[in-house]
Amino acid sequence: MKVTVVPGFANYQAASVVKKLAQQHKMNLVEDVDPMAQLQQGESELAFISYAGKLPDDFEVLSVGTDDLVAYIPARNPLSKQKELTLTDLKAEKFLTLNHQNPFAVFVQQVCAAAGFELYSVFEGEKGRTLVNMVALGMGITLLMEQSISENLDSKVVKVPIVPKVT
Repeated sequence: MKVTVVPGFANYQAASVVKKLAQQHKMNLVEDVDPMAQLQQGESELAFISYAGKLPDDFEVLSVGTDDLVAYIPARNPLSKQKELTLTDLKAEKFLTLNHQNPFAVFVQQVCAAAGFELYSVFEGEKGRTLVNMVALGMGITLLMEQSISENLDSKVVKVPIVPKVT
């Protein structure tokens, strides 16, 4: 059985359980930026996804938790001193985003639009970890789900919660 997982999967609490099941039942774990597409195309029988939208009716869903959107900001940016931020607080910032065709990138664009602005992306990447590394270099900020990035952040990066929560 092929199980497709989102990048950053190892940081989620469910990862250890899924990995143990994979070993016991001879499942093949494969990382993909769009596990949903793998399911829809029949390339995967099971997927671990982080998804906020409505799923097709023919999908069977087992929720294993929730995750919150957070901002990763360079430590030298004045916004990094805040205990929490609204999305509107970020409207003038340069964003580092996932590829615009990635379902999560579309989700981030939608929540920013709902907050009243269109984010200005200066770089599109494939992995959240790459974006956080670029934040450490002072190249911009990024919005990602909190659990998708390990807690071991570079000292040049500050994680700030978004309010109201986007889960």
